[in-house]
Amino acid sequence: MCFSAGASFAVGVGLIGPGYYSVKKTESRGMLLFASTPLLFSFHQIAEGFLWLSLTNPDFASIYTFALYGYSFISQPIWPIWTPMIFWLMEPDKNRRKILSYFVLLGIFTSLYMFYCLISFDISAVVENHHIRYYRDFPNLHIFKPLNFITIAITPFLSTLRYTKLLASVMFASLVITYLFFNNYLISVWCFFAAILSLLVILVVVSNRNKEGNPS
Repeated sequence: MCFSAGASFAVGVGLIGPGYYSVKKTESRGMLLFASTPLLFSFHQIAEGFLWLSLTNPDFASIYTFALYGYSFISQPIWPIWTPMIFWLMEPDKNRRKILSYFVLLGIFTSLYMFYCLISFDISAVVENHHIRYYRDFPNLHIFKPLNFITIAITPFLSTLRYTKLLASVMFASLVITYLFFNNYLISVWCFFAAILSLLVILVVVSNRNKEGNPS
């Protein structure tokens, strides 16, 4: 696997079309945010592409801070709330939706804390062994890392819609593989894998048309 500015830009630009298609195929407001997930990943990867450039090319050094915070804003405070929210919004089962609401509250709590840390404490990135490694001087990460794991990796398994468990399973498997083989670069590498796997969002959208977003 080649991790580089080119790879990040390729994935980022490559997700624009599928993301647009996913949104166009959505028939309810409840699934709209979920359907736009590939577009969020697209922006995320493009931001890291510019971060790669700022770290490896002196001509782009001036955009380092903008690219770092553009990428980190999504990876730190956005994903912990985005994931439970999209599954809560499109869940048609009342009981499961109630359970998901607790994960939404947890996501709000962790996202607010990570946003506070992002604007209050130091964060930096370096290229190391052909990967980007992020350093976060955030307090209580030993607590919030597991909370982020719960909101991002566990929540999708609670959905009752078709193929959401397939999406959850491949995302979870990619996280485990990244943790085992790229632990020091988990933020960068897993988001790269997850961006590619977000193409499965289209399968979920198309397979659940007329089912989502209208809990009884």
